[in-house]
Amino acid sequence: MDSISKNRRSWNMSRIRSKDTKPELIVRS
Repeated sequence: MDSISKNRRSWNMSRIRSKDTKPELIVRS
């Protein structure tokens, strides 16, 4: 879970920076 979370957060931060934090909430959920 940690590995996946770190990987997802890596590209997630990039996507969120361009978009909003909604995508992160959906992925985190």
